[in-house]
Amino acid sequence: MAKLVFIILALCAVQGSFAFVRRDAPAAPAEEPNFFQTIMTIKDKIEGVFQETQQNVLKSLGFQTNEEVVQTIQQNTNQYVERLRSVQGVIEEEVKKNSDIFEPILKDLNTKLAQTTATLSEQNPEVVQKAKEYQQQVQTNVQALVAEAQKTVEKLKEDTRAPTENIQEALKKLYDATFETFTKTANELKPKN
Repeated sequence: MAKLVFIILALCAVQGSFAFVRRDAPAAPAEEPNFFQTIMTIKDKIEGVFQETQQNVLKSLGFQTNEEVVQTIQQNTNQYVERLRSVQGVIEEEVKKNSDIFEPILKDLNTKLAQTTATLSEQNPEVVQKAKEYQQQVQTNVQALVAEAQKTVEKLKEDTRAPTENIQEALKKLYDATFETFTKTANELKPKN
């Protein structure tokens, strides 16, 4: 037996391949962004699309009528209001289920949601006549809502009890709806070549 081991070692030495198998530890999986990181990423995108929408409204007034620009803003705003009402319904339901936990955290956001949907739903004929002012009014209301949502996200982050999946989904839906609505509006108001 010792002779056999010697022969194998000799053969390996001649061929130069003492094969050492070295195994590296498996690569750590890429860390998935958590809820709070995702919200912050979307918030940053929202700020950029606010600027783009504002610029496109001004540009579009050079090639579209005021009424066409107002109609685009109104249609997208009305769709946005419907999405906000859906978010508000989920938040109200979660507050009812866990009022002791979430009522203090979500109360201000819920109030701001109600105010924003009411304001965006009402038609002020004088403001609607001027596309630039109308878009500014919509944007100001939405920025206030996003700021309140951000405060709520910060409160949830500080609270040791994790927000329910429904609350996380509702907040993400609010941010997504805001980003998508302003992106759609900005794109629809871009000059057509």
